[in-house]
Amino acid sequence: MKRIPILLLIIFSMSFTFSQGDSLDFDKKAKNRYVIWVIPSDSKNIYGIAIGPFGSEAICNRPYTKYTHGLNIQIPGQGFFQTFYINKMRISDFCEKESSDSTKSQETIPKRAVHNGLLISPFGTFTDQVNGVSLSLWMSMGKKINGLSFNLLWNFYEQINGITIGFVNNTAVTNGVQIGLINKTIKLNGFQFGLWNKNGKRSFPLINWNF
Repeated sequence: MKRIPILLLIIFSMSFTFSQGDSLDFDKKAKNRYVIWVIPSDSKNIYGIAIGPFGSEAICNRPYTKYTHGLNIQIPGQGFFQTFYINKMRISDFCEKESSDSTKSQETIPKRAVHNGLLISPFGTFTDQVNGVSLSLWMSMGKKINGLSFNLLWNFYEQINGITIGFVNNTAVTNGVQIGLINKTIKLNGFQFGLWNKNGKRSFPLINWNF
């Protein structure tokens, strides 16, 4: 049993070395990685386990989307830094963006990173899109969740297609269910369960809805 952690440490070190070498060669064609790889990485696809301090969305000077397929582990994760944005971020900002010409032009820009599968991080993440499940003990924010987002403290997304669970859930568009102490969304197609629930139609305690 003692050999397993040592073996994983060797693989982790080798992957980190190769990943660092790839990031230095900006002109090299993006490669696919298999089994296990270190993030952040400029690899086009990572199939299997992606592990590192934070996600590949941190690499923003690549004109393509970086995907992970499988298990994505971010320790500690970028959620710690998001704490400083709680009082600055407003859902109303998303509505202003939707009506602006700059937003329409940004729709053609590739997402920095997309996670397909299970995303785990103690402090949470800051990513464009998750297709699957996102779990953390702190907070998470991004553009879109397709699936389940469980972040104990705070969820902040432009669009949720599925379920969000946390003390505070704050989204611009919710297609599904919000569960928490405080739930806020502008456009709701589904239900809200919490101490206080607010959407574009009404504000109610305990339960709210719109279809």
